[in-house]
Amino acid sequence: MTLGMQGRILVRRAGFAAILALAAGCGHRTAASSPATIAALQPPAPLPPGPNYRIEIGDQLHVHFLFQPDMTEDVPVRPDGRISLASTGELDVAGLTPTDLEKLIIDRSKSHLRDPQVTVVVTKLGERHVFIGGEVTKPGFVVLTPNMTPLQAILVVGGFKAETAKLDSVLLITPGADGSFTAARLNMQQVVDGVPERVRLHPNDVVYVPRTWVADMNIVVDQYVRGLIPALPHVGAGYSLSQ
Repeated sequence: MTLGMQGRILVRRAGFAAILALAAGCGHRTAASSPATIAALQPPAPLPPGPNYRIEIGDQLHVHFLFQPDMTEDVPVRPDGRISLASTGELDVAGLTPTDLEKLIIDRSKSHLRDPQVTVVVTKLGERHVFIGGEVTKPGFVVLTPNMTPLQAILVVGGFKAETAKLDSVLLITPGADGSFTAARLNMQQVVDGVPERVRLHPNDVVYVPRTWVADMNIVVDQYVRGLIPALPHVGAGYSLSQ
């Protein structure tokens, strides 16, 4: 074999190797770019830290008195949002931060305790719930998990009713402590089609899947949701709509 022929063979081999490498690279990029599952069904990204935690019904509290250890108690937050302490009696605590509650206990107990120093620790969180109603398989309450999305909650109750659910007009209703509520319209059709969810649920939220497009949020609350959840605040303070 001549030197010229050896050179041509080496060039051909190098070219063939380059083609194989290019094909392998393209195949790798294709596999990486095609999602294996719907993005909305994946665990949501962690949210940034929020404001100070606020005590809720069902929480377990450890109330520690530094200089009066015999007054230290472990108490649950009752369904009425209250606790009962030997040092203070009945206290409304739902919605307070632990720091707020510490100040309240000190204020209520300093008339009969000398220089009370109090620390409140939430030792156990009570169950949080959201309600899923309307055109879903099994409407009802769902235990809220961290960063839960509307679609994840809907899947817990069996998913949408395929023939009747109006996916592009799903309502997210959030009751307020002052008797108001806020409402947003969610296009769940886009989510089912693969658009990642940005919305995260909060305790006592209501996700309502209608049969038809909803134009008046007040009608939905009055005629449908309030009958399911009597404790839902009254309509009156208005609402906001967002996509």
